[in-house]
Amino acid sequence: MCAKKRMKMEDIFEGEQQVGSSEMLGIMDKAQIAEVDSQQIVKGKVTDVSRELVTVDIGFKSEGRIPVAEFTSPNGDINVKVGDEVELYVVTLDSHSGDIILSKAQADMLSAWERIETAYKNKTPVAGIVVATVRAGLMVELGGIRGFMHASQADIEFHSNLEDLIGKDVEVRIQEYDKTKANVSVSRKAVMEEERQKRRAKILPLLNVGTTFDGVVKRISDFGVFVDIGGVDGLVHVSDLSWGRIKHPSEVVSVGDKLKVQVLKYDTVSEKISLGVKQLRKDPWEGINNKYNAGDKVKGKIVSLTEYGAFLEMEPGVDGMIHISEMSWNGKIRKPSQLLKTGDVVEAVVLEIDTTKKKISLGLKQIGPNPWDELKKKYVPGTRVKGKIKNITDFGIFVDIGEEFDGLVRLSDITWDTKDKGAINKFEKGHSIDAVVLEIDADRQRLTLGVKQLTEDPWKSIPERYPHGRLVEGTIVKVAEFGVFVELEPSVDGLIHISHLTEEKPKDRNKKLGKDDYKVGEKISCVVLETDPKNKKISLSVRALKEKEERDNINSFAQQQGGVTTSLGALIKQKMSANKQ
Repeated sequence: MCAKKRMKMEDIFEGEQQVGSSEMLGIMDKAQIAEVDSQQIVKGKVTDVSRELVTVDIGFKSEGRIPVAEFTSPNGDINVKVGDEVELYVVTLDSHSGDIILSKAQADMLSAWERIETAYKNKTPVAGIVVATVRAGLMVELGGIRGFMHASQADIEFHSNLEDLIGKDVEVRIQEYDKTKANVSVSRKAVMEEERQKRRAKILPLLNVGTTFDGVVKRISDFGVFVDIGGVDGLVHVSDLSWGRIKHPSEVVSVGDKLKVQVLKYDTVSEKISLGVKQLRKDPWEGINNKYNAGDKVKGKIVSLTEYGAFLEMEPGVDGMIHISEMSWNGKIRKPSQLLKTGDVVEAVVLEIDTTKKKISLGLKQIGPNPWDELKKKYVPGTRVKGKIKNITDFGIFVDIGEEFDGLVRLSDITWDTKDKGAINKFEKGHSIDAVVLEIDADRQRLTLGVKQLTEDPWKSIPERYPHGRLVEGTIVKVAEFGVFVELEPSVDGLIHISHLTEEKPKDRNKKLGKDDYKVGEKISCVVLETDPKNKKISLSVRALKEKEERDNINSFAQQQGGVTTSLGALIKQKMSANKQ
């Protein structure tokens, strides 16, 4: 049967490309040969297929022949056989001579445009196949017509590698078309979004906390994984992926992986969905106290390093932390990477378990004996050692005594002379010095050394060298309101209180010394009143010196007179008593 309306090819095609219309579609019936005309679509039956031609009977006087290439697919397969019914376009037809020229390609094109027009009007998807990448997008074969799909319309999410889509069957939406220019723009994204909205409408009512879904990983970020659970995406935060410690989600999942997830939270306002994976598995921390106790030795793999320590996987989902201070007894490890690397299998000792915070403290150094205990046995206080100055600070000198042990000589242990503030400047880094072991604190890992202890404390023999009543001479080194300080020898000073600076006690007890009363650097003679080695104090007196001189003069006078009378002795006692008052 012929079509009721006809349209000339030149009205449809421009240049070499020819375009038809569905209004021209006709069906040829053998019983109505007279109605067959050119520039229309007819149906025919294949009567022969050769290497070059396909012969088709359309009910005309003669059979039409079409190049076999028009029935050949891109891969070389001939997609037609004898007996097949096909639609063809009548290019030219002579009813008198019976000559007829047919074209399947032009028929396909006319049919394709009809499908495109119908799909555009009805907003229905069109099937196609991606055939090539072009600038900014892809070319899609739409059954005789090629449409352009911009890269942004290839997928819901940005598709970074368009080559992956070549050869894939797709459904697209016709966005716009122009027959005269043979231009068609299509969108796969629009079809996918529409389908997604349908699935989303079914899923949303089911999003109750605790509900499980089978999902697919769509995207991976630093903070988590986005999973499609059937039209909607939910976020599995990195902390909800595994009970174990992971740095990045890509360590445990990849795009395209199938995951069983559980709904943790659904915000109906923002429509944000929080999902969890680890919640579908038993928490490995349950009953952890029944497995491990302080002092137990455990073996595991180092799974992470930080500036302050390393994490050791004791079992899947249970990590223990080895703090940097628990890696070495000598405390010389500044970075965990100096001793460990990710993937190392090591043995450690359980120090503490906190089930509330899900934290386990481990120690690496506790696997071996504490060398500080051995050091304490080897170097008892008073032992003389030799070492190299490793560092000089404001508070002392660090000395390397070997065996990876450093000792500290504090400022107060450099010299007995407390006035020598620049004593530390006499030492240089890298030089060797002798010292004495003062203390070893194994718990705090501290070794205290002394340099001044190489010589005897001058204050130790002070009572013998400066007995009560000894006449001494010294140099005034400081004048205070309450008295003067006198240097008797290096690092040994004594104090003459203001009450002992004159021959008689001052009547004004609130009197204070002035700066001009005594001069620093002046020599002064006095008598030792009292020594206190423990507190490093010596009390001196000028007044007691005058009393001693007076006694000596009286004794000398008495000897010159040939004896001391009772009245003279009484006179001396009276005089001394008066002076003391």
